[in-house]
Amino acid sequence: MNVPPLPFEAQPVPRVHRPRPEALLARALDAPVVVEGCLEDWPLLRELRAAATPEAKVAALGARFGARPVTFHQMHPRSGGHYHFREDLQDVTFGAPREGVPFDAFGHELLRSLRGESGDYVYMQAHLIERGTPLFDGLGPGVLPFLTEEQLRPLMWAGSNGQVVNLHYDDFLNFICMVEGTKRVTMFAPELMASLYHAPFDRMLEEAQASHVRMLSPDLERFPRFREAQREARVAVIGPGDVLVIPPMWWHHVESFGLNIMVNNWVLAASFEQLGEVQRNLTEAIRLFFPRTHAERARALAQYRRTVFVDAPEAFAPEPDEPAADARHRARTRALVAGLPAFLRRQVALYYEHFTFQASGDPIPTPPGAFAAMVERNAGAPTFFAREPME
Repeated sequence: MNVPPLPFEAQPVPRVHRPRPEALLARALDAPVVVEGCLEDWPLLRELRAAATPEAKVAALGARFGARPVTFHQMHPRSGGHYHFREDLQDVTFGAPREGVPFDAFGHELLRSLRGESGDYVYMQAHLIERGTPLFDGLGPGVLPFLTEEQLRPLMWAGSNGQVVNLHYDDFLNFICMVEGTKRVTMFAPELMASLYHAPFDRMLEEAQASHVRMLSPDLERFPRFREAQREARVAVIGPGDVLVIPPMWWHHVESFGLNIMVNNWVLAASFEQLGEVQRNLTEAIRLFFPRTHAERARALAQYRRTVFVDAPEAFAPEPDEPAADARHRARTRALVAGLPAFLRRQVALYYEHFTFQASGDPIPTPPGAFAAMVERNAGAPTFFAREPME
């Protein structure tokens, strides 16, 4: 399927055919990759390929759902199908979903949208595919050959043409398995955080940390550093049978074209306990250094670069004139970081540079005062984050 061009150039994500699991997992935490040839045994994929019309495809999916209720969003045409922040950045473009709806009613709205009868954007997100159900059986033996039984937690996503989920990132390794339609996923490495205009931690898109930038129509006067991110963009256009693997903490923007059905499986790459410790530690650090001067934060950043965020840190000792509270926090952070997986160590370093020490200036420059407001409204909260990591 032809998709409209992006407003900037992006490097295509590499493709591999049926790699050995150990080879794939060795690279999966570092950069995105598209895997081909791993879904051919899925009965659901074969059934959807055999169905000639959208009506037949929705019926085939419904036969596997049976009577199980679903939850989905039905967005007004004026939304443009965008899951994003409104222009004032204070609220989101989508409302509460419709919950506990029979699949037949969802399928009816889905087909009305596809036929152009309603103009609404219809999207079912993250429906848990339970073991022992016809839907789970439709995913074939083992669901994916790269995952263990303990890692299997497949989720179904299905929508009409035109949904756009704006830039966000997840704590998990993400396997996106397409069974119908086309998606374009545009990705940015975690190291580009300063150019992606991170929203406040407690202002999320659903349950994901997100960007304030509208990637398809960026306001470069409001978000000028996004030009730097554009030069480093990567893109994957995926269709039935493709599996896109997105490393944890990689920013991604998802567009859907035509009737689109996919299954994803998030895999925990760090424990819930570690993710929670990182959130609490970062919150403490921001509170500690937020009142400091630029020069004080710059000195502390140099200390952390030498003694915390390097592969072979210098021996720890309180530095001359370092406040006792600062030394204690640095020691705790050093101990925490030493026990984290490599991808999360890198992310903590990025969080500290951007949010704690404000190495790129105001961490949330738009709207003005947003960073200070986040600190203030969460003064009594355990963390600045809107939720603890998912259990």
